[in-house]
Amino acid sequence: MLQFDFVGQMIASLGLGALVVMAYGLILRHFRGKWFEGYASAAVLACGALASMTTPIVVPAGYVFDARAVFIALAGPFAGIGGAVLTAACAAAFRILVGGDGMLAGVVGIVIAALAGIVFIRFMPQKRTAGGFLVLGCLAALMAFSVFLIDFGTAMLLIAGVSVPLTIVNILGVVLLGLALERTRRSAEYLRDVEFNAERDPLTGLFNRRALKQFEGRIGQMLAPGRRSGCVVLFDIDRFKLVNDRYGHPRGDDVLQRVAATVSSRMRRSDLVVRYGGEEIAVVLLSTSLDDAWRIAEHIRSRVEKLVFTHDRETFSVTLSAGIAGFTVGDIPLETAFDHADRALYQAKNAGRNRTEILSLPLLHETPVRANA
Repeated sequence: MLQFDFVGQMIASLGLGALVVMAYGLILRHFRGKWFEGYASAAVLACGALASMTTPIVVPAGYVFDARAVFIALAGPFAGIGGAVLTAACAAAFRILVGGDGMLAGVVGIVIAALAGIVFIRFMPQKRTAGGFLVLGCLAALMAFSVFLIDFGTAMLLIAGVSVPLTIVNILGVVLLGLALERTRRSAEYLRDVEFNAERDPLTGLFNRRALKQFEGRIGQMLAPGRRSGCVVLFDIDRFKLVNDRYGHPRGDDVLQRVAATVSSRMRRSDLVVRYGGEEIAVVLLSTSLDDAWRIAEHIRSRVEKLVFTHDRETFSVTLSAGIAGFTVGDIPLETAFDHADRALYQAKNAGRNRTEILSLPLLHETPVRANA
C-alpha cells in the first residue's frame, strides 16, 4: 500500500512540470542570448525542484523523498552546465536548510542527478529523444543509492520499500517532462526562424523594408532626449547590371553578399542596415552627425573598392556610390530623409560614381537627373 501511495504523491508532485514547461516557453520567447536563456531556464527548473521539495513524501522510517531529481537532471540539457550547477546548488542549499538525518544523503543525491544531466549533454547532446531521455532518467535514478550514506540497515529498508517506485517515477518524469521541454524548445526556435526570415533578406541576411517600417515606428523611443537626430546613408553598387551581364548572376549574388557584409561590419548594434532594393543598401545611423556619417560612408566605400572578386581566372572589383541625409525625430521624418538621401545618391552618380555626397539644401526642390546605375 505504501508503494501505491508513494507513486501517487510523486506523480502529483510532477504536476509542477506543466508550470515549468509554460515558464520555459516564456523564457525562450522573451530572452535572447545563450547566457540569459540558460540561466533563466535554470532558475525555472530550480523553482520546480524547490517546489517539489516543499511537498515531500515521508516514509515510516522518517526520511523524505520527492521529485527533485527530475528537474535537476533536466537542467543540464536545457540550461547548460552552468545552469545544472545553479539548479543543484539551489536544491542542495534548501536540503541543507531543512536538515534531518537524511540531509547528507539528500545532498549527494542532488549532486548525482546534476551530474547525470552534465554527462548527458557532454556525451549525448543531440539525443533529446524519448530514448535519450530514458538514458538520462536511468542515470538520474542512481541517486537512490545515496541512501547508503545512512546506516546500512535503514538504507536496506528504504531500498526495499521505495526504490522501485522512486526509480520508475523518476525515469518516467525525466522522459515525459524532457520531451515536453524539447517540444517547447523546438517550437520557440521555429517561431524565431519565422520572425527572423520575415524581417531579413534571404540573400544578404540584411534587414528588409518590413523591418525598416517597424524600426521607424519605434525610433523615437530608441533615442535619448537631446540626441534625437541621425543620418540615412544610401549605398548603391556602381554598374551592377554589367557585373550580372558579364559574370553571371551567381557572381552578382556573391558581390551583393560581400558588399553587405562589408557595410554591416562597420555598424553599431543600434544602427540598422537594410537591403533597400536591388543593389541598394540603406543604413540608418542613430545619434550621428552628417560629418561622422560621411566619414563612415567613405570608409566603407574605400573598403569595398579594395574587394577582389574572381570568375574563370579573371579578377574584377566594384565601387560604391553613397548619398547621405539627416533626420530629426519630430521635425524631419525618416521617410523624408530617405528621399533626400536618394537625391544625394543620384548626385553622386551624376558626379562620376565611386563617391559620397551629402544632400545640398538648395537642391531639395530640384528634380534629380538620374544617371545610369
